[in-house]
Amino acid sequence: MENVDALTVRKLPWLSLAILFAAYTTFSSFLTYATVTWLAWGIVLVFTLLQALLLTTLFDGLKILLGRWLKSDVGYFVLIMVFSLGVTVVFLWFRVFGYILVLIASEVLVRLDLQNAGFNRVQSLIILSFFSLGGLALGWVVSFHPIFGNLN
Repeated sequence: MENVDALTVRKLPWLSLAILFAAYTTFSSFLTYATVTWLAWGIVLVFTLLQALLLTTLFDGLKILLGRWLKSDVGYFVLIMVFSLGVTVVFLWFRVFGYILVLIASEVLVRLDLQNAGFNRVQSLIILSFFSLGGLALGWVVSFHPIFGNLN
């Protein structure tokens, strides 16, 4: 049994997990120094868990839902409206969007590496959630620790 656990630990994509952890740590530090409200922190936590869910367990259902939704003219109209709103948000909050884009890219990288390493969806969800939430927590703690001072 110990060989299986050691093999699983060696199979983890440590480089991509470190990138994911660092991305969430820097984003958390940015949020702390931007003095965002607790509501924003709640949104970030929901975004973190929802992104991990969408990349692992809910992906097939999302593809089916979007496929059905885009078969109608109303679906395409809503897609265009959401896309234009998204472009506006990108231009208004470019710095935040840059962080979010890095978070999404690093989480997709980890998901692909975990899939290539043979992890199933539930294991990938647990690993993604653990490293993402751990990075958020570390960035928040480091931001308040006096030894690090003002990092921004």
